[in-house]
Amino acid sequence: MYIEKLQINTFGKLSNLKLEFAPGVNIIEGANESGKSTLAAFIKFMFYGIPPKDRTALISWDNSGAAGTLTLNTGTHRYRIERALICTGNDTKQTWRETVQLIDLANNLPCHKGESPGELFFGVDADMFAATAFVSQIGGASTGGAKVAEGIENLLFSADETVNTQRALSKLDSARALLLHKNEKGGRLYELETECAELETKLTKALETSRDILTKEARLSDIKQNEANAKEKSDVLTKKIRQFEARTLVKLYDRMHALESKANELQAQLKTANVPNTEQLKRIQDTITRIADLKQQLAEADSRNAAPEQQRSPQLEAYLDRGGSEGISSEINASRTAARAQTAVAVVMSIFAIAALIFGLAPMIIGSKLLTIPIVVGGVLLAIAVTLFVIAAKSRSKASELDNEFDIDTLESELAEQKTAAEAAKLAALAVTDIRQRLDEALDNASREFETDARTDGALEARLAELTEQSHSTDGIKAEYEKYSALYAGMREQLSGYDEAEQRAQIDMSLDISDVDAANLTAIRREATFAAKSAASLSQHAAELERTLAGLYPTANNPTELSDRLNAAKRERTELERKHAAYKLAYDKLSEASTHLRESVAPRLAADAAELMGAVTDGKYTELGIGSELEMSAGSEGSSAHSVTLLSAGTQDAAYISLRLALTRMLYRKCTPMMIYDESFARLDDERLTRMLRLIASQEQSLVLTSNRRDGELMSTIGEYNKIVM
Repeated sequence: MYIEKLQINTFGKLSNLKLEFAPGVNIIEGANESGKSTLAAFIKFMFYGIPPKDRTALISWDNSGAAGTLTLNTGTHRYRIERALICTGNDTKQTWRETVQLIDLANNLPCHKGESPGELFFGVDADMFAATAFVSQIGGASTGGAKVAEGIENLLFSADETVNTQRALSKLDSARALLLHKNEKGGRLYELETECAELETKLTKALETSRDILTKEARLSDIKQNEANAKEKSDVLTKKIRQFEARTLVKLYDRMHALESKANELQAQLKTANVPNTEQLKRIQDTITRIADLKQQLAEADSRNAAPEQQRSPQLEAYLDRGGSEGISSEINASRTAARAQTAVAVVMSIFAIAALIFGLAPMIIGSKLLTIPIVVGGVLLAIAVTLFVIAAKSRSKASELDNEFDIDTLESELAEQKTAAEAAKLAALAVTDIRQRLDEALDNASREFETDARTDGALEARLAELTEQSHSTDGIKAEYEKYSALYAGMREQLSGYDEAEQRAQIDMSLDISDVDAANLTAIRREATFAAKSAASLSQHAAELERTLAGLYPTANNPTELSDRLNAAKRERTELERKHAAYKLAYDKLSEASTHLRESVAPRLAADAAELMGAVTDGKYTELGIGSELEMSAGSEGSSAHSVTLLSAGTQDAAYISLRLALTRMLYRKCTPMMIYDESFARLDDERLTRMLRLIASQEQSLVLTSNRRDGELMSTIGEYNKIVM
């Protein structure tokens, strides 16, 4: 049997991994932490699932689950194992759901539903598989101790690991002790012997007291009959009283509902009458007042807005036409500036004219001829200077006239007053517009709310009078409504302690209560009470008699019943005596067979393991001792044996693996499993590893998971193998 291929969808740190294997040796190389141990755990998961305690460590690191497939070749059939483990919930509360399916690849149909693939193919459970075919990193590990040793015995004894011979022996011994203790002072047989003696004594006493019991039972029967009659009478009268009360209450409920209906009818009339309430009347009165106020404000604003516009004086018009303060000031300044400039030029020209005249007249003074040109120039310049002096005088005169004509401060004050009057007129116009807009809005809102044309004089007052009249006309309906509402509320308060549905449910018209009315209700109540007390008194008497009988029953059982019990006890005693003898015989024989099996298996297992150990150690250790819990000792021929824990690490591992191989040859009767070695050869030297590889090469399939390339290099010197790099 060998694995052809597997696919890991998700498992631990591995995901989406496909691997193909071959018969013989498969060496899977990978660095530390590459997932080799996870791969080995996945193979075990496919055959046996994951124990609850290991789920958290082995589920996928990404999606909290584990899933994959494995294709197995048994030599005659090919199967595909599909298994998935899904975790739901949160860290506080997790829920696990595992599914497994075995597919026969000959027809692609599911088969062997409900069976564990590992137990189906190998015939052992997960613990036995892990203790034999699943060789993990050793480092001083053991083969499983007493639990594995016990499983070996069960498999060899019955071909079924679950059939536990030691447990069977224990159960046989317990069953035998349950029947009769070894000191013969306890157990079911001892109890039956005692019970037979007690029953014989009770049978004699029962015959003496049975007549007394029969007499008391007859008297008790009469008392109970009288009690039943009194109770029946009390029940009938009580039912009639309750029926009368229920029917009376239902009539009151009907009256209350009639009052409620009338009150609702009057309330509907009030609603359809559209009776204005006090708040509505107050709103219309407030609206009338507000509209009157707005009209008064509008009239006052209109009167202010109608004031005549103030006219400007001719002087102010002329002032504004000439540019106002800036224009007049500019003209005055221009005239004065021109006068100064003209005077300055006239003075200069006068100086030049005088100079020219002096220059022209100077020769005449000294007796020479006059110079005509300078005199002419001087005269012209003097004429120009005079003209400029005249023009400058006119400019100064013009500035003085403007300054005298326009009083700028007075005119500016007048202009400011006119601007203020204009602004006031604008504000008055805006006020009229605002008040008129608010008045229009108030009239429109009043028309909509009160359903009348509020713009018509007196319309709102007429509407107020109409609504007031409507309010007065409905006072009668309102008073009647309040009367019926008060009556309804009073009856509802009286009936508040009762459940109408419950009372109506109690009505039973088939019950005749014609003999019950308000006049005789009190008398019927007394009669019912008397019957109930009589029934209670008879019940008390019957209870006392029953207690007396109850005290007699344990000591005065039915003789026939006691006789039957005595005969049954004697028959059971005879049957258990035969069963006790059979248990004893079975225990002795099974114990003898178990001892013989243990004595014969241990030497054979030790011999097989020693043969394998000798092959690995090249004959250095050819003798192995196997203890009751698979503890080992090793030695060579002619030397004393020592516990393998005292030997070198490599020798310990060789002995450990040899015992594993011997166990698989002995235990796996259905088929030889594939052997899985997870870093199992790390402590073997090259020579021992070579011999170990040669040894496992004879197995149908071996999966060697290693981080050391030495395993593959040495295997290549032995023969072909399948190499996989992770």
